[in-house]
Amino acid sequence: MKTSAYFYGQVKRILKLFPRIFLLSVVFAVVIGVCGMLYAGNSNYTKDTAKYDIGILCSSDNELVTLGLKLIRNLDDSRYMVNIISFDSEEAGFDALHANEISAFAVIPDEFIDAMMYLDETPHIKLYTASQKGITTVFMNEVADVISNDVVYAEAGIYSFADSLYGSDVTYDRASVMIDTLFYKYMTALFNRGEVSEVTELGLGNGLSLLGYFFCGLVLFYTVMLSFCCISYFTGKRTEFFMISASKGVGPVGQVLSEYVCFFAANLLCAVFTLICVYFVLTSGLVGVGEFEENPLKSYLAFSGCYIFVLMALTAFEFMLFEVISGVINKFLMPFIVLIGFSFLSGYFYPKSFLPKVAQTIGDVLPTGVAYKVLAAGLTGKDNVLNVLFMFAYALAFLAAVVYARKIRIEKGTD
Repeated sequence: MKTSAYFYGQVKRILKLFPRIFLLSVVFAVVIGVCGMLYAGNSNYTKDTAKYDIGILCSSDNELVTLGLKLIRNLDDSRYMVNIISFDSEEAGFDALHANEISAFAVIPDEFIDAMMYLDETPHIKLYTASQKGITTVFMNEVADVISNDVVYAEAGIYSFADSLYGSDVTYDRASVMIDTLFYKYMTALFNRGEVSEVTELGLGNGLSLLGYFFCGLVLFYTVMLSFCCISYFTGKRTEFFMISASKGVGPVGQVLSEYVCFFAANLLCAVFTLICVYFVLTSGLVGVGEFEENPLKSYLAFSGCYIFVLMALTAFEFMLFEVISGVINKFLMPFIVLIGFSFLSGYFYPKSFLPKVAQTIGDVLPTGVAYKVLAAGLTGKDNVLNVLFMFAYALAFLAAVVYARKIRIEKGTD
């Protein structure tokens, strides 16, 4: 038997299975695409109006503190990102925090108000959150800074100024006007603090916009799931067949390359159909990804060209998983667990910046992580040669591992 005959046999086999493979790939694409469109159509994200609910408990009825909280709710820049919700007791605040109704909870003790009024050392505001790190902590620190620094020092300054005026020859009416003027100056400085800097959006990760980031993530998640549509291509093979083929002159290298080409071709045909459909969705205006707005066709062709290298490496990776794992159930379950874990570490589901530093480092070197860099560079137009070379290296390494595993199977005669 020549290698060409073995390859022809694999082509016939994959063609027989392809209708089912294609149908499953369409189902995967529709499910993932609908999820992506629902996310992209959420106005809270596309208009940057998503808010975090922060609970606050302040038992004091001090007028200036109450006024300060009202001003923060209604006039401060943070109102676009944070909803401040008042609670009457710590128990109610903790219950809301445990029920995920609020992102964090701040308690302003009575001693805080007294110390502020008499210019003593100010006690700490108690902050409660579900985790030590994350975006909620950033917002909690912002709220705490506004209350602890801006409002506190402003009020302390007003009280000090008032004490100095009332003990002088200034009339009461004149003193009240001067105190009000100082108060308005403090408030003007507080609410204009957002104008002291210029903000430039550099992208969520790899220089991508929010929708661009998750677009890459969904495309790559579809890619890692795509190979499961071909699971039947691997479950029907027996070691005896490989041994007979080897005895007729088709060794592990010829077998693996023939099977990989067929496997890759099936994935590529399914992916091409999906990418064409995605392009029409993007250009129809149903979903707007900023990276495609200037020149949709050119940008999408560059993205698709990078995708081929990604598909090549990920197909080889999943080929290796299917080869080294035995058992029908195990061939599905174990690769699924591995790929979900790799996808998580590589930032397919949400930005890697929320992961611990060690996890981010691991995700960057995984094949799924390098694949993300390749697609991101394809979208942003950045230099991509090194990442593409890494993809080639991964593909060759995985195919070499498959050849070695096939050689061991043939020599031992076991599945």
